[in-house]
Amino acid sequence: MKPRWLLLFLLLAAPVLAGDAFTIRTDRARSLEAWKPQIAAYSQRHYGESTWELEPTCIVLHYTAGTRFPWNLVNSRSFAGEKPGLASHYVIDGAAIWEILPPTVRSRGAYGINHRAVNIEMVAANAADLSRRAATLRACAWLVKRLMTEYSIPLQKVYSHQDVSSMDRRRVPEVLDRVNPDPYGKSDPGAQNMKTIKALIRSE
Repeated sequence: MKPRWLLLFLLLAAPVLAGDAFTIRTDRARSLEAWKPQIAAYSQRHYGESTWELEPTCIVLHYTAGTRFPWNLVNSRSFAGEKPGLASHYVIDGAAIWEILPPTVRSRGAYGINHRAVNIEMVAANAADLSRRAATLRACAWLVKRLMTEYSIPLQKVYSHQDVSSMDRRRVPEVLDRVNPDPYGKSDPGAQNMKTIKALIRSE
């Protein structure tokens, strides 16, 4: 196994971030007809804002805890007894990027911050698995950089799901939930993976 510093060097050395190296696919997108009213009702309950519209101020990164495309993010209709189902904005698997929801529509991807965040899922079983998926990390960096530019989001507002799950407003000022404000203990996508992705963004 290559040491982490060598993997990071190899990632940084490959000139993939510039230009149109990746494309965003929409062939697995959720239907918005039912999603919009349901996520507006969800937003009212959890954030006191009855709207499906999203004006992104931050980005949250995740891994899927699996090695195949997470169809539940496209097909689920409820989660924990509440509509709508789970859905992030983007899923990345290798060099493939799918837009599940437009970044102007609220997702249900990270409890406590769906009213402010674009959520990005990377297909990987765990942090160690993700650290070996160079194409996925590079595609994520490309996508995050694109979103940062489009929505004027600074790098310090790119959070891990672990950061958000602390529900600590000193750590993540945007977190809020009116139903349950307690921490909920996520670990994705891993501290080293966050460092790698941010290093790739800075290197562009």
